[in-house]
Amino acid sequence: MIKKIKKLNVFIIAVIFSLFFNEFLVQAIENNFKFRRITIKDGLSQSSVECIFQDSKGYMWFGTTDGLNRFDGHEFKVYKYNLNDDNSLTSNYINSIIEDNEGFLWVGTTKGLNRLDTYTNEITRYVNDPNNIKSLSSYNVWDVMEDSKGYIWIATDKGLNKYDKKTNTFIRYFFDKNDNNSLSHDFITSLYEDSDGLIWVGTKNGLNSFNTEKNLFTRYTHDSLNTNSISDNYITEVYEDRNKDIWIGTLIGGLNKYNKKTNEFTHYKSSNKKNQLQSNSIQTIFQDSRGILWIGTENGLSKYNRDADDFFTYKNKYYDSDSLIDNNVLNIHEDKAGMLWIGTYSGISMLNPASKFNHYKKNETEKDSLNDNMINGIYVDDKDVIWIGTNSGGLNSINRKNGEVKQYTNDPNNDESISHNRIWSITEDRDGDLWIATSYGLNKFDKTTEKFTRYFNNNNNKNSLINNEVRYIYEDSEGIIWIGTRHGLDSFDKEKEEFTNYNWLLSSNGVKDYYISAIYEDFNGILWLGCGVEGGLIKFNRKTNKIKNYKYDKENSNSISNNSIESITEDKNGNLWIGTHYGVNKFNKEKEEFIRYTEEDGLCNNYVYGVLIDKFGNPWVSTNGGLAQIDVYDNRIINFNINDGLQSNEFNGYSYFQSKSGEMFFGGVNGLNSFYPEDLSKEYYSSKVVIESFSINGKPMDIRNEIKLNHNQENFSLEFFLPNYENPTKTKYAYILEGVDKKWVYSNYRNYASYTNIKHGKYTFKVKARNSNGIWSEVTEIPITVLRPPWKTWWAYLLYTLLILIVIYIVWNYVTILESLVRQRTIQLNNKLEENDKLYKKLIKNEQFKNKYFINLSHELRSPLNVILSAVQLFEKMCKEDVVLEKDILSKYVGIIKRNSNSLLNTINELIDTSKIESGSYRLNINKENIIYLVEDIALSMKQFVESNGIELIIDPEVEEKIIECDARDIERCIINLISNAVKFTEEGGTIWINIYDKEDFIEISVKDNGSGIAKEYHEIIFDRFGQANDVISKQKVGSGIGLTLVKSLVELHGGNIKVISEINEGSNFIITLPVKQ
Repeated sequence: MIKKIKKLNVFIIAVIFSLFFNEFLVQAIENNFKFRRITIKDGLSQSSVECIFQDSKGYMWFGTTDGLNRFDGHEFKVYKYNLNDDNSLTSNYINSIIEDNEGFLWVGTTKGLNRLDTYTNEITRYVNDPNNIKSLSSYNVWDVMEDSKGYIWIATDKGLNKYDKKTNTFIRYFFDKNDNNSLSHDFITSLYEDSDGLIWVGTKNGLNSFNTEKNLFTRYTHDSLNTNSISDNYITEVYEDRNKDIWIGTLIGGLNKYNKKTNEFTHYKSSNKKNQLQSNSIQTIFQDSRGILWIGTENGLSKYNRDADDFFTYKNKYYDSDSLIDNNVLNIHEDKAGMLWIGTYSGISMLNPASKFNHYKKNETEKDSLNDNMINGIYVDDKDVIWIGTNSGGLNSINRKNGEVKQYTNDPNNDESISHNRIWSITEDRDGDLWIATSYGLNKFDKTTEKFTRYFNNNNNKNSLINNEVRYIYEDSEGIIWIGTRHGLDSFDKEKEEFTNYNWLLSSNGVKDYYISAIYEDFNGILWLGCGVEGGLIKFNRKTNKIKNYKYDKENSNSISNNSIESITEDKNGNLWIGTHYGVNKFNKEKEEFIRYTEEDGLCNNYVYGVLIDKFGNPWVSTNGGLAQIDVYDNRIINFNINDGLQSNEFNGYSYFQSKSGEMFFGGVNGLNSFYPEDLSKEYYSSKVVIESFSINGKPMDIRNEIKLNHNQENFSLEFFLPNYENPTKTKYAYILEGVDKKWVYSNYRNYASYTNIKHGKYTFKVKARNSNGIWSEVTEIPITVLRPPWKTWWAYLLYTLLILIVIYIVWNYVTILESLVRQRTIQLNNKLEENDKLYKKLIKNEQFKNKYFINLSHELRSPLNVILSAVQLFEKMCKEDVVLEKDILSKYVGIIKRNSNSLLNTINELIDTSKIESGSYRLNINKENIIYLVEDIALSMKQFVESNGIELIIDPEVEEKIIECDARDIERCIINLISNAVKFTEEGGTIWINIYDKEDFIEISVKDNGSGIAKEYHEIIFDRFGQANDVISKQKVGSGIGLTLVKSLVELHGGNIKVISEINEGSNFIITLPVKQ
């Protein structure tokens, strides 16, 4: 009976011991967090982060002692006090940030309260007015809160304030020594509304709960004679957890938990004991979405374990950049994705408490840790001991049941120590011995005796190891040990203690690369070898001694992607997965075809080290740029990086292992990670895309729910972002403007869209984003309306018709006058013929020129008039027959009338201006102009017209800026005339050049084409209104000649001149010379 009791006791002790160490292991893993850091180097305006808040759009806001910061994951926007700007903050010292139910941000500072409209960036200030009792009671705002009824509560150093948005007034609450139902002190430090609607008010002299219905305060103060009272009167923070317990932080009295049902306080104070608070100065309290309570103190970040009623504290470690950035924790906030943001005196620490990656690495201050962070080989045995091969620290082991860490290094004086401290790979044979590949020899390790047996190359023994630089070890299904080295393949017979070399077999089959970096036996007993340099993949049938080599073929997209192999494994369907230096390859052994997965497919990096297959059949891939899961069912790749809890983005070769339980291990340059894939294979949270800004012609516009634009605001752009703070650099975007874009535009990392020349109508802009886990967000959309221009309304078309009739009358009247003038001049010329025969012949010739001129002019006037009259006749007919045209057809005819009317008007204006110049009544409007910009702008405005004729327009000024005195409008008319003429003379496929040359006191503007050219005999007369030759008109299509006459006149009015350089079939070059000063 006694023996039975002893056995039972031993069993109980063993169970308790096992539970204790399991709990120890869980705690060690749970508390092994990685913190990311954000400092002033990243753009933060100041290091002391007093408060943190995420608004409804997804922006993170940080209050510092030198400015308010808005963060979108990429860059900061800083708001500060500006003495000369009333639309700035009242102070740079920010104490509190909240967002109310209307979307306004409330910012408490040391010099007043501020309300920020995040759409318009308009700031409304609230300060103390000594003459107004309904103003804020003090400038110094310590805390701000909105209650469930929409009132804003403000804690100041001179009382509590309640702000009523409807009346825009403040109600003040003060300490009254004669009223026990008043505040316990006027210096208010903290505010919180609990689930029952009570307002909890922390002060410098006690805690208060305020019943807003009864308008009564209940005081809770420290009583040294009452152990059940609050521990200290200086309250720093008040918070209610999910269990409706009120947690109170104090300045020097530690942490208090108040039970409203029992009216009892529980005290938590700092202690030298393990798992206790590390400071009695509590600065912030927060419970995250997982239910974990976090306590920020002056000496670290503490996590409360409710079951054990104790704390684990995270502290800064000067040697570890993954630790908390500073021990002085000021504020804690959780974003919508579950990321914790911790504000400290030295910046911000970010923590993902939901991370499932365990991280093992060297700890400088702990002797029981790894001795090297550069990890190569990994193996986990049946006793849950992790065997780790390092780059320079030999063999390490971690017993995960008791936390014991051992190190085995080379001892030059001990032949039973490991042969070299650089270990590449590790495996365990069926006898329980470890086999270790090192840079100098093969080692067998007896875990019982902890002794190593060494195997080396011996040139005098053909049955020795082929090469001492051993890279990979593998035990096959028959118990044979296969050894891959830098210079060949061996197998080892454990009974005979002999090695067999296979280089002769590789060589006879054309394999030249003997660097064996990977070995794998498939389900059919076939051995697959990976070559580490350029040998590719090798299939080795041991029964037939046949070798087949698979290598990259640039002509075959189904060949392996790269000849340098790092790893080989097999999925449950019999497909091989091969990691190479250029992506992962899935190999179908029956079809002998490779499917490649590279960065183009979403893989985080092309340099692949290890590949492991989870129980769902999905490969997990370690690379030089992070860890990736290839989801073969959803055909997507989910990437993980250092921000997710990885040891680093860079992993190492040979450093991958999967235990029998399915746990995966990957090692890299900063330790190793372990995880269970099923804990990570889930749909990750993805925020909704926020449309950050909307700009019209570069000017920002306020946007809320809908955008309405005038007809002349057809050019606009939008910026957007995804509030993804876990891995913002990997966010990709896609957008569409329905009604313009036919399909989604995938802009990758570009987070803006621009549109030009959008016609009137109703549109919907939609945008979505994909985070680093491959999850697409919900679509964000906003309606955009471009209003119809006034000239496209029905009354505008009526006005057009009246204007056309008036124009026709004016034109015909002008033509009649013009014909009368021509007749008069003809009579005068005929009278002079008798005086001189030579003059007579000249006049006859001029008469011919004039006739041609007026014929051309008549054609130019008659053609548009005919078109206009036709349209008018059509309108008259429709009016008589009550026919209503469709909008598109009506718009078309009105457009025709408008174009021809403009053509008539231009011709008439040129005639009038020519006449004015000839009569001396034309006046220039001289101003100082940048002639370079002016000519470039004119030419660019005609670029579409030129290119629509199949002609290339090249603008190439000699200088960037030249100020001259000129009439910009007349210079524009000259340039447009010359370019238009060049288009007429140039065939499709030709080129027009615009050049500007600086000649110090004057400038030259050249309009050159490679068209048909002009004969030299016409170089002078083409500038004469009545002087064009027949072939110039008929063959070269110059037109009536008014344009060049006007150009010459306007240039000469500026004190300049114009000339032409041209030959038939050699093109033309019109050169305008203008003085700099008039």
